[in-house]
Amino acid sequence: MTCMRCCLHNSLKISNLIMNLLGIAMIIYCLWLQKKWDEGVAQLPTTKDLPRPWFIYASLGVGISICLSTVFGYIVGNSLSSSTLAVYIVSICSLLFLQVAVIVTIFFNFAWSKEIAEYIDERHQKFASFVIFHLRMCQFIAIMILVPQVKPRLL
Repeated sequence: MTCMRCCLHNSLKISNLIMNLLGIAMIIYCLWLQKKWDEGVAQLPTTKDLPRPWFIYASLGVGISICLSTVFGYIVGNSLSSSTLAVYIVSICSLLFLQVAVIVTIFFNFAWSKEIAEYIDERHQKFASFVIFHLRMCQFIAIMILVPQVKPRLL
């Protein structure tokens, strides 16, 4: 029983470390992407009113929530009491449902390519293609981070 608890303790720490590193990488990527967005918008004519880059904000929020959940996972990994574990499971499941709702709503129910094409003319197609490419990258990254979080909880 002690060996199983030790194995669970170490595997929880390792998985939380990996998820925390992914969350930090996602935050850094989103901050870089926000910088590039601001540089690209500065080159556009000022008469255009671009929509907010919600996909950047959503990815940043997912990265922050992953980091917070892994910090909470470290706390649970060090205390392994049943009440702490129950609170951890409820909060992580709630956070996962929230992440899924945000990802589906922001990424898949909003036509970003149509919005971008409406506001950006042909002289700034390079910026438009940059935004569309990184929108797809944010979708891919968010799904790739969400799948390892959801898969063990479904089994």
